[in-house]
Amino acid sequence: MPKPLIRALVVLSITMIVDWGILFYSLALLGPRIAAETGWSDTLIFGGFSLAMLMTGLFSPMAGRNVDRLGGRKVMTVGALVGAAGFLLLGIAHHPALYLLAWAMAGAAMAGALYDPAFATLSQFAGSDTRRAISMLTLAGGFASTVSWPLTHHLLQSLDWRTVALIYAGALAFISAPLHAFGLPPASDRIRPAPSQTAAGEVPADVSPRRHLPVVALFALVIAAHGFVTSAFSVHMVRTLDALGISESDAVLAGTLVGPAQVAARLVEMLFGKRLSPLGLGLIATGLLPVAFAILLGATISTGTAVVFGLFYGAANGLITIARGVVPYALFGPEGYGRMLGLIAAPSLAVKSSAPMLFAWMITTLGITAALGISLGLAVVSAGAMLVLALRPRPLA
Repeated sequence: MPKPLIRALVVLSITMIVDWGILFYSLALLGPRIAAETGWSDTLIFGGFSLAMLMTGLFSPMAGRNVDRLGGRKVMTVGALVGAAGFLLLGIAHHPALYLLAWAMAGAAMAGALYDPAFATLSQFAGSDTRRAISMLTLAGGFASTVSWPLTHHLLQSLDWRTVALIYAGALAFISAPLHAFGLPPASDRIRPAPSQTAAGEVPADVSPRRHLPVVALFALVIAAHGFVTSAFSVHMVRTLDALGISESDAVLAGTLVGPAQVAARLVEMLFGKRLSPLGLGLIATGLLPVAFAILLGATISTGTAVVFGLFYGAANGLITIARGVVPYALFGPEGYGRMLGLIAAPSLAVKSSAPMLFAWMITTLGITAALGISLGLAVVSAGAMLVLALRPRPLA
């Protein structure tokens, strides 16, 4: 591997664990404590995370364009700093408006600090080896929930949620931001683009998103339906298992296994998936999610059931992360890759933004079984859309 690529992989492997663990996963355990202290409704508390997802969708196209133009170093540094400011505000928020503003800032940070800008950054130093680089990065990133949930659970045993939020603000400001700013390779180390690519990272006419609109829309549906479920469960997994009769400690155990399952699936893909096409990878990733929910709905509820669910769910989530990066690269090529990732992410993140709040409403109003049934249906929609995409009769790009 080129030295700049190795350097980028090392830095991003660390920051993905920190950034995902704080910005995306921490509310699963902070949420109930926030409700207990403030008396705010679940709709408001998890609506903050929904607002964050909406802001991520709004800012993703801009972040993608800027990674293409400026490189990931500047974009991801800003993302980490905005996230730190958001969690600082979260820790001192005593009014719903400030609470929602804190999550809006965290959502803007996610657009510049999570996988999409990281994938686009890697592609600039990996070239034709982008799929392998993405697979390697997601191996490390898969430990985000494994680190975050037990760490957050441990911190909350002796500290209040506000102190934990402030600690996490410090981690983003003093771990992630400096690593992005000084650890990522400079834009000058990027692999030179093909002659057909225009200056400043602009997308040439032959890779314009308009030309590929049906394919972009179909893959966005795959990611949106899959992402609605995983976005809801990133916040509500512990609560859902608890509602089914699993203790919080056992639910945390099942959630903790999601990370190793993600990593194991990604490791298998990296070692043995060379002959598997990106579309085939997408089919396997989307096919595993309905199996996970069928197990949770159909089997006798026990700690073992929760653990098996966590393993299948983690494997599905692990592989879809790789597919989300490599399918667009395979379909549309490297030119304007960051922009294309941002365009695909925007509508899917807008849909995902409603997931935590809607899932909370479904549990309260419709019951846990109905909420899980709807999740299963959306997982089937994602798999079906991926199948349609894979069975298209001619090349897509």
